[in-house]
Amino acid sequence: MSKDELTPRQQKILELVRNFATDHGYPPTVRELCRLAGVSSPDTVQYHLDNLRSKGLLEEAKGRSRAAQIAADERVALIPVLGLVPAGPMAGAYAEPMGHVPAVIERGDASGLFALKVKGDSMESTLWNGDTVVVRWQETASTNDVVVVRYDDGEATVKRLKVKPAGLVLVPDNPKYDPFDIGEGRIAGKVISLIRKL
Repeated sequence: MSKDELTPRQQKILELVRNFATDHGYPPTVRELCRLAGVSSPDTVQYHLDNLRSKGLLEEAKGRSRAAQIAADERVALIPVLGLVPAGPMAGAYAEPMGHVPAVIERGDASGLFALKVKGDSMESTLWNGDTVVVRWQETASTNDVVVVRYDDGEATVKRLKVKPAGLVLVPDNPKYDPFDIGEGRIAGKVISLIRKL
């Protein structure tokens, strides 16, 4: 069942489960969901959890009392953080992981994913300084994809891609910055999700 077929309350509960699992690395309890959803009755939350389970979107979590977790085709994985990537003036991105972040992987293998911390303001209003982006390793992308581009000197940047007849152009979302040709850079991956701390 697609997310579009859920009621607004079911969508909210599902998003809360996903976000909690991403932030903490484990699923929430019913009481935690009550607090997050601003609902006083555990029975109300349990009702929506049961509906989400019946639609195959959630399953019982092992080892936690009355907890729900994302169904088996959507799981939380630890993604290596490879360093800082500029959304502004260029700076180096590291090759060795500097840590890991939990992220919900909807389908497929997490081995082709990595994460980077955003540094700079050239991608505001999409990405903010301090955000973490989850990136799928790939060498091609489409117009309007947000991509990570690496250069031979080890520098990297994250920008929106525009495919033009004359070549690839990297476009900052912040209008203070000008677009520029990709030059000698190579697409290293496509940003597929964002982790932002409030």
